[in-house]
Amino acid sequence: MYSRIATRFKVGVAAFAAAGSLFAAPVSADEIKVGLLSQYSGTYSWWGQEYDRGVELFMSETGGKVGNHTITVIKRDEGGANPQRARQLAQELVVRDKVQYLTGGVFTPTVMGTADVVDQTKTPYIFINGATSSMTNKTPYFARVGYTSWTYCVPLMKWAFEKGAREAVSVTADYAPGTDIANAFDETFTELGGKIKENIKVPLGTTDFSTYLQRVADSGVKHVFMFMPVGPMSAGFIKAFQDRGLGKAGVTLYAGAETQESDLPAIGDSAQGIITALHYSPYLETPENKAFVAKYKAKFGADAIPSLASMGAYDAMQVIAHMIKATNGKKDGDAAMEAIKGYSWTSPRGPVTIDPKTREITQNVYIREVRKTPDGLLGNVPIHTYENVVEPWHAKNSK
Repeated sequence: MYSRIATRFKVGVAAFAAAGSLFAAPVSADEIKVGLLSQYSGTYSWWGQEYDRGVELFMSETGGKVGNHTITVIKRDEGGANPQRARQLAQELVVRDKVQYLTGGVFTPTVMGTADVVDQTKTPYIFINGATSSMTNKTPYFARVGYTSWTYCVPLMKWAFEKGAREAVSVTADYAPGTDIANAFDETFTELGGKIKENIKVPLGTTDFSTYLQRVADSGVKHVFMFMPVGPMSAGFIKAFQDRGLGKAGVTLYAGAETQESDLPAIGDSAQGIITALHYSPYLETPENKAFVAKYKAKFGADAIPSLASMGAYDAMQVIAHMIKATNGKKDGDAAMEAIKGYSWTSPRGPVTIDPKTREITQNVYIREVRKTPDGLLGNVPIHTYENVVEPWHAKNSK
C-alpha cells in the first residue's frame, strides 16, 4: 500500500490558538517533515502513484537531503473529493506529525478544505493539482505548481480562433473547476470574437454520455471545448465522442489534460488529431525534459511515461527544497513563503517562476496534438508554444 490510513485525530479550529506551542515545537535539526496528500485508493489512485514517483525521483537525485537537513515524506489518502477528510488529515500532519510543509492535493475541494489549518498554523502548502483560479487567494500560505483553468484555456481559445473557430459548445464537469473553465471558455472566446452557443454541464461520475453528445450534435457546431477530471470520465467522454462519429463528421474536439498518456490506450486510435493545451508533455524536445523522461523510465520501467502529476510532484519538491535552504530548516512559514516569491528554475516543463504577487506559476503552455509517436504509442506531441504565460485570471482580476 502507498500509505496507511491515518487514525482519527480531531482538533477544532478554536483549539489552534490554545495549542500554538504545538506548531512552534521544533523537530530534530536534521529532519524536515513534508506531508503529502493525494489519492491512494479508489477511482483516482493514479494520482497517488504519480505523485509518489515524482517525489521518489527527487529523493533519489538528492539523497533526500537539502544541505545537512534530511527530508521525511509522510503520505496520507484524501479518499476522494472529500474536503472534511482533507482538513482532518492536514490537522493530523501539522499537529501530531509536526510536518513543516504540505504538498500534493488532487481536487480543488480537498485543497480548499485545508485552508484554515494551513492559514492558522502558517504551514506552506505547495499544491500540485486543483485548477480553480481563485484558490491561492484563500490563504497566503498556498502556492500552486500545477496550472489553472485559465492558464491553458486562454492559449487554447487563441489557437482555436486562429484556426477558424467562431461558434462552439463547451462541455464541462459540473463542479467548481468546471464552472471556472466554462467561464474561461466563454469570456476568452467571446473577447476574441467567437460565441459559445451552449455550456453543457455533466455530473461528476457520469459514464453514459449519450444525452450530452446528442445535445452537441443538435447544436450544429463544429468546435467543442471540453473539461473533465483526468481519469475514467475524461477517457469515457472522448471515446464516446469518437464512437458517435462526431470527429468523422468534422467536429473538432479541444481539451487540456484529458488526453493524458495513461488514458490514451483506453480511447484508442480515434484519439488521433485531438488538439489540447497544457503546460507539459513528455514529448518536449528539451534537454531537461529528455533527462527527466530518461530518469523516469530507468526507475519505473522502459514503458513508463511521466505525466503532469509526476512532473508536478517533482517540481513541488524543488520548491520545498528551496524553502528549506532559505530558512536553514527552521519552521518559519512567513520566511519560507517569502523565499519563493519570484523564485525561478528550469523545470522539465520549461522555464518557470513563482509570481511574487499571486504565488501562481508563470510557465510555457504548449498546443499539443494526439499523434502516433516514434515508439508506436499515442502521445500528446507539442506543435506550438505560448511562452511565459502569466496566470490570466489573476492578471485580469487585479486590474
